[in-house]
Order: sequence, then C-alpha cells, then structure tokens
Amino acid sequence: MDPIIFQYLKEASKLLRRKLLWLLLITGVTSFFILVSGMLYQPKYQTAITIYADTKNVIKPLLEGQATITTPKSERIRIVREIMFSARILEQVIKASFGENNFNSGSNELEETMVLVRSQTQITAPADNYINVAFSHEQPEVSYRLVNKLTNLFIEQSAQNKRAESKNAYTFIDEQVKSYKNQLVDAENKLKAFEAANIDGIESEVTRSIDRLRNTIDEISINIEAEEVRISALTIQISNENRFASSDYNAQVYRTRLIQLESQLNTLLLNYREGHPDVIELKIQIQDAKRTIVQVEEAKQDQTAGADNLTGEQNLNPIYEELSTKLSSATVELETMKHRLTANQNRLKERYQRRIRIAGNQADLSELTRDYGVTKGIYEDLLERKERARISMTLDLSGQGVTYKVLEPAVFPVLPDGIRFLYFVIAGPILGIFLSIMFIASLILFDNRIKFAEQIEELFPGAVLAVLPNNNVENVNWRLATISIATMVLAYASAALTYQYI
Repeated sequence: MDPIIFQYLKEASKLLRRKLLWLLLITGVTSFFILVSGMLYQPKYQTAITIYADTKNVIKPLLEGQATITTPKSERIRIVREIMFSARILEQVIKASFGENNFNSGSNELEETMVLVRSQTQITAPADNYINVAFSHEQPEVSYRLVNKLTNLFIEQSAQNKRAESKNAYTFIDEQVKSYKNQLVDAENKLKAFEAANIDGIESEVTRSIDRLRNTIDEISINIEAEEVRISALTIQISNENRFASSDYNAQVYRTRLIQLESQLNTLLLNYREGHPDVIELKIQIQDAKRTIVQVEEAKQDQTAGADNLTGEQNLNPIYEELSTKLSSATVELETMKHRLTANQNRLKERYQRRIRIAGNQADLSELTRDYGVTKGIYEDLLERKERARISMTLDLSGQGVTYKVLEPAVFPVLPDGIRFLYFVIAGPILGIFLSIMFIASLILFDNRIKFAEQIEELFPGAVLAVLPNNNVENVNWRLATISIATMVLAYASAALTYQYI
C-alpha cells in the first residue's frame, strides 16, 4: 500500500476517534430525518383488474359474414377510456368510493376528484382482446372499491350502448330501405310509362330492319332489271312470229324431222354397215316420216277443197301463243316487283325516321334505365345490410355480440405500490453513516495543515531530518459512545415500530 494512503487512513482513524460524538449526532439526525420523511410520505395502494373482450362466442361461426360486430377492435381502448371517463360514470364511481355525502353534483370538489381519478387510472391493453384497468390511492379500500365500481359500470354501460347502437343502426337502415323502395317503384313506373309511350323499339332492332330492307331493295332492283331484259327478248321473239300458223306448217315440221333422221343415218353409215340394227331402225323412221308427209299434204289439199275454207278461220301459231303467255306473265311479274320496290322504299324511309326518333329518345331512356339500375342496386344492398343489422341487433340483445367479462377480479391491496415505509427505515442509518464518512473525508481533504512527514517530503524532498511522535490523541469515552449508540438505535427502532404498527 502507498505510504501516503496509509497515513491518510491513519489520520482518518484518529479523526474518527476525536469526532465520534459528532459523527453519531450526524448519523442520528440524518436517520431520524429520513424516518420522519417516511412517516410523512403517503404510500399508494394500486388495485388492478383485467377485462376480456369476448368476440369469439359460440354463435359467431354459424353467422360468419352475416352479422356485424358493433365494437371495432382497433378503437377498443379509446372506447373503453371514453366510457369509463365519462362524467356520469365517474360521478357514480366517486360517490360510491369516497362517500355519497362528501360530494355534490356540479361542485368543484367533484370536478377536482374526477381529474384526479382520470390521472391516477391507467387503462392498457397487454394483449389482444385484453384490457387492464389499474388505480392507485393512499387508501387501499378506496382503490379497491373504485376499480370494482368503475369496471361494473363500464360493463353495464357498454352493453347498453351496444344494444342502443344496434337498434339505432337497424332503425336507420330500415328507414332508408323504405325510402329507396319508394324511389325504385317510382323509377320503375317512369320506365314503364316511357316504354309504353315510345313503341319504336330500340336502335339495334331498327338498324337490323334497315339492313334487311336495303338487301331486299337491292335484290328486287336486280330482279326488275332481269325481268325487263326478259320482256324485251319476248317482245322481239313475238315480233318475229306470225300469230296464225301457215297451211303447210305440219308438213314443214315433218320435213324438218326427216332431214334430222337422214343426217343421223348418214352419220351411222360412216361407222356401221347397212345391216346394223340402228341403221335399219333409222331407215324405218325415215320411211314413216315420208309417209306422214304425204298424208299431211293430201289432207291439206282436201281441206283446201273443202267448205271450211269458206269461213276464213285460221289455226293459231302455238309458238306465238306460248310467247304471248310468257310475255303477259313477265309483264305482271314486273309490275308486282315495281310495287314491292316502292313499298320497301317507303318502309325504308319510315325506318330512317323511326331511327331518328329513337336516337332522340335514347338519352331519356338511358337516364331512366341508369336511375332504375342505380336505385335497384342501392335498394338490394340496403336490404342485405338491413338483414345483417337485424341479426346484429338480435345478437346484442341476447348478449351474443362483443361482451366484456372480468377475467381477473380485483384483489384488495395489502402492500403499497412503489416506495414502502421499510425502505425509509433502512435508508435512514445507511444514509447517516454515508454522510458521516463524507464528513470525515472532507475534513481530511480540505484541511491545509501538514499532519505527517510524507506531505513535507512531497513538497520539499530531503528537508525532513527527524519526526517526533504525536501522543496528544484524546482518548475516546467509549462508555458514553456506547450509551449514545444504544439510545439512538432504541429510539430509532421504537419510532419506526410505533408508526408501523400503532
């Protein structure tokens, strides 16, 4: 150990013996001062209670997506604080906890106590759906009564608020449903009246009808052109034919047939012999044709010589008669087509005018349809919300919604919260001894006098020749010191036990 430090410790020991009574006085005064501070200190007793917000009751899985819980989870702490700290509930809690006769409604004392309760009450959420309510007060019975009363009133008030909120929500939605039902009926009637007054149809139908009429007109026009060409051809053919047949008409027909048969025979003889069956058959037909020509000519001569020729009657030309029939049919068909063309053109003009009217009414129809669709959508959504509100109201009325239950009841506080009186009792002597030690250290450190030779050696090395022993140390009166210590300890302990238990 350093000699200087040893000398300081030795000097502190001497000073301790000389100042022992002073040190005992400092320790005693400090201890009693701390003890009196502990007696004056008012400890606070905290009472806590844990509330559980039950949102997962047995009926919730059965009505998933149908019923709405009326208490939002994210604002549960705020709602709890607002309900508990409301003036009506706090007034009941204060009167029940501090005494009914101590406060009057609207008095300053009641308002100050409300402010105190709000500041001393702690509302926290240690976990999801759990709420902790704690209150501290100098009197444990007040703290216990206040927490229980505050919790009970909160549970009752929250249940009433939920029932009232659900009922009000259902009533409001029901009124909205009735209002939108009337609006929906009115919109539907307007739409029906508009459709009844405007029978032109819709634009797409008219457009398709116009397209069909255009195609029909084009087709009729082409048919008319073709029919006109046909009539022109028939007219030319009729002009080239005689109306009545000539006298040798029948003979000319058979002569033409004979020429054809002879031509066919010549063609066959190029490939076959005279005895071929086809050649023989053609020769027979040629002979029959020649025979028929002779008979026709003889009959013509007989008719010329007969009396019928005296009447002047002539046979009609069958080709002329056939061409005339075809021309008449073509003419009738042409007139029919022209009539159809005119009728379709008139219908096309009417469709154009109809489309113009529809275009003018389309804006009104769109507006009516849009109003009807929007009103119908809102009405159906409100019907669904009304059913959910009804189920939610039923749940709240039967206690199946969000219910607050006391999970951990309040326990009557026995020990104070924070610094206790025992801490003051222990801290008094410790702090007194510490101050005594600091007093001795300050006397040594701040004393400028030279007390031992080592101090001179540090200032003036080699200047010390000899050191004389100091025997003028006062002897300690240990009997007086012992009596003083015993008296102080006994008085200190008596004061502490008296305050604690009496």
